[in-house]
Amino acid sequence: MSMNTKKNGDAKIVKDNSNKYTSRYTELTVDTIRVLGVEMILNANSGHPGIVLGAAPIMYALFRNHFVNTGDNPNFLNRDRFVLSAGHGSALLYATLHLAGYNSITLDDLKNFRQIGQKTAGHPENILIPGVDCTTGPLGQGVALAVGMAIAETKLNNYFKKSRLINHYTYCLFGDGCLQEGISYEAFSIAAKYKLNKLIFLYDSNNIQLDGKVSDSTITDTKKYFESLGLNYIKVANGNDVASISVAIENAKKSTDKPTVIEIKTTIGYKSIYENSNKAHGQALNSEQIQQLKEKLSYHNDPFEISKNAYVDFEPFVKRGAKALELFNKSLEKLHEDKEKYDFYNKLIIKDFYFDKKWFKTLSYEKELLATRNISGDVLNIIADNNPLLTIASADIAGSTKIWSKNSKLYDSENRLGININVGVREFAMAAINSGICLHSGLKAIGSTFLSFSDYNRAAIRLAAISHSPLISVFSHDSITVGEDGPTHQPIEQIWALRLIPNHILIRPCNLQETISAFDIALKSETTPVTIVTSRLEFLQAKGHDRTTKGAYLLLNNKGYQLTLVASGSEVGVALEVAGILDSVHKIKVNVVSMPSYELFSKQSQVYKDLILGDKKVISIEYGVTTPWYKIAHYAIGINRFGYSGKSHDVVKKLKLSAEDIVNKIIDYLQN
Repeated sequence: MSMNTKKNGDAKIVKDNSNKYTSRYTELTVDTIRVLGVEMILNANSGHPGIVLGAAPIMYALFRNHFVNTGDNPNFLNRDRFVLSAGHGSALLYATLHLAGYNSITLDDLKNFRQIGQKTAGHPENILIPGVDCTTGPLGQGVALAVGMAIAETKLNNYFKKSRLINHYTYCLFGDGCLQEGISYEAFSIAAKYKLNKLIFLYDSNNIQLDGKVSDSTITDTKKYFESLGLNYIKVANGNDVASISVAIENAKKSTDKPTVIEIKTTIGYKSIYENSNKAHGQALNSEQIQQLKEKLSYHNDPFEISKNAYVDFEPFVKRGAKALELFNKSLEKLHEDKEKYDFYNKLIIKDFYFDKKWFKTLSYEKELLATRNISGDVLNIIADNNPLLTIASADIAGSTKIWSKNSKLYDSENRLGININVGVREFAMAAINSGICLHSGLKAIGSTFLSFSDYNRAAIRLAAISHSPLISVFSHDSITVGEDGPTHQPIEQIWALRLIPNHILIRPCNLQETISAFDIALKSETTPVTIVTSRLEFLQAKGHDRTTKGAYLLLNNKGYQLTLVASGSEVGVALEVAGILDSVHKIKVNVVSMPSYELFSKQSQVYKDLILGDKKVISIEYGVTTPWYKIAHYAIGINRFGYSGKSHDVVKKLKLSAEDIVNKIIDYLQN
């Protein structure tokens, strides 16, 4: 093989002059990907042809020459993972997977691109197509998801080391928009810090974005940028040179201590009327323009007509995948010899997490006033002691959130089985990385920060909900009772902002029993992200029968009650205090409902809802925004403004939310 190489820092720019990575059908197949993509977009009259035309050689080089999977069984555990962070290029992905032989995408699926009820959605969705490893679209998040998948691979690789069950690469295709989003910086930093050498980024670098040139907003020296973060950097100057792209990937796979970014200079909208123009990004080509494109490419097939040789050209992918699956099955047979690890593998496949409420029988507290952040920390430590492949991430704040395993070592390049992982002050990437870990294989990952900072996490939680990724988040410092840190740290709207995310469950426990149940629900969730919210403030721990799985239950049940108070978390203690004053001073009998999860309660039957809320006036008490509570409450007590800096008691008193103040509000309401 004749090869020219040029030294470029720690990496090499390589040009391969042999036919190892190409065939006599290469040009045909690459152009088939391009044309299929633009025809799909024309059919839908919607899509992004620019990346399809420019990056087709990248996808061809990766899938034909390197990527390991099988179209017949595209979700087998030891496959390579691919993340299209530039999710608007979905037509590019679908066309490639179809040609590579994925049974999950037919020609009819391509024809029905972006149509209602079809699997070939506008942006890739893992829940629709086996072989699509994660849902992407919001730029930059795919970079972090790929980091999470690479971390999961290192854990499973080490855990199953003796049987050699898991050993694969993770690839991510991203563009200039992904690079400009801050989450990519956060994620690249983590990838380099933890030496994820089997993580390879393919940078579709075309100098154009939606509003114009990249240079209109960015002057970054990408080589210096990536190398300063600690990544290998390789540049391919010609994005149409399949051999050079393939050799660059081959060199990236040889890295032993760094992830690699391969910057590939492509031409957006290649050979189309919009070539090298920002219009190529999202402007569908019409029939005449597609015909002109075909003429420039010397491509003569009718719409959606695919030459047999384009399928044949992916034979190396098919053979590679079949061999990998065969080796995986042999390793699985060997794993039978280790009952503990074979049992774990089976639990991983069926997404059955180790959790037993008997673990917590000896956990109890003498104090009546407790902060649920401390309780959650104790509960999590017991869970971690029984689950060696759990991941617990902290955004530089574990000392405050208490979400950290005291008996476990740190995850790093020397200890891939460490449970705790430091991600620094990178909340957004933390959540997306954890989501990638969960999506990889069924492993569980938990991240923590303050509730007021959940705004940084929310976009990742939302994408996890769409992706059916059972991401777990624990947010402490749950209300104005944070006190002296002031309004920037006192969450007001965050609880409802999280509750309003579809396919997401928020649980705000009020005692030990609810906290245990919250983690039980979170760790057994298969397709729904779960958020647990805990307090910094020590408050009265409610006693009573726990029915967290129902979302709400009667904590205090008075015969002849005249009023129902509904509260969650730390405000349950306040509600009980209010109930006592109303009874003793005003002779008003009150029922108190603990509602740890509004979402779970909403799923219950109307009979159960009526049983819990009763047929009298319902008043909600929560130190946050009140408007959404009116769906179930006649009167909502809370706060619709930002707080103050001061001691917790003084802040509560200033905002007239003490038990005595709430009693006065209730009496005024009942009298008016």
